Amino acid sequence: MRELRRPDLLLVALTFAAGSVDAVALLRLDVFTAVMTGNIVLLGLAVGQGAFANALRSIIALLGYGTGVLTGARIVGAIPIETHWSPKATRALALEWVLQAAFLVGWVQSGAKPDGAAAAMLIAFSGVAMGIQAATARALAPGMSTTYVTGTLTGLLSELSALGSVSEDRSRRASIVVALALGAVAGALALVTVPALAPAIPLVVIGAVLVVRSRSG
Repeated sequence: MRELRRPDLLLVALTFAAGSVDAVALLRLDVFTAVMTGNIVLLGLAVGQGAFANALRSIIALLGYGTGVLTGARIVGAIPIETHWSPKATRALALEWVLQAAFLVGWVQSGAKPDGAAAAMLIAFSGVAMGIQAATARALAPGMSTTYVTGTLTGLLSELSALGSVSEDRSRRASIVVALALGAVAGALALVTVPALAPAIPLVVIGAVLVVRSRSG
């Protein structure tokens, strides 16, 4: 597998963060706040089973995510910037970091067991944060995503079917898929061992991405 460029590695790091976010959200809040495909399925299941409280949580996540995408797109701009990392992307991720920090504060205050209005607020924070990340990643690398990887996985497997050499694009796609899974593992393990600090994983990772970019100029 060819060496990834630094911007690619930062996208992989963001994908790892998204995986940990969804692990915490699903296992404690019963929703996905990054992978909206799965969240839509959860919404349908909740409605079909008459679990309207869970349906409301999914709706909040969807609305939050949509708000985040719109906000991120306005900050970063609608024109893809594949060849470089725009300072606007850094500003968008800084806003995501603030939302992740707010999530952690609310999480700790709830004793890592949010419910009712507290859970709804945290779902909204997380949904907006992940929507911002998704919009930012889309601007940086069209065709790639740090929050949903079905298309990435499909593209990777389709390319591998040609049995050719491993291209840079294939390396990036494979790294994204693996990072999402590893992030979910990290989030789940943190919930078992130090539940109060589980949401700190994306906070640390996104913070590290911001530090790397600030030092790169």
